[in-house]
Amino acid sequence: MEKGTLFVFAFVIIAVLLSSCAASFPTKAKVVTLSSEEAAEILKDKTNEEMNDHWGKPDDMLSGFYGDIYEYNGKSIVIYYDADSKVTDVLVSDQQN
Repeated sequence: MEKGTLFVFAFVIIAVLLSSCAASFPTKAKVVTLSSEEAAEILKDKTNEEMNDHWGKPDDMLSGFYGDIYEYNGKSIVIYYDADSKVTDVLVSDQQN
């Protein structure tokens, strides 16, 4: 195989792998349809950095606990992190005004 063909093949494989990783990260739209327990299960061990990379800057932060608050379509998603910045618990609820 030529070097150029091999390079293109490797590039395509890497692009497919990267896109499948991003596609598998749960969206806010998906999470608000789940119970808090289901949301915690699919987000468990995701890092704070991963959450910010995929969901953007949180709408608010917790006071007294390490966590973020995201709002989506009239729902609040509260993400709790441990000392290693990994998701430990999630609370999905209706937004409070």
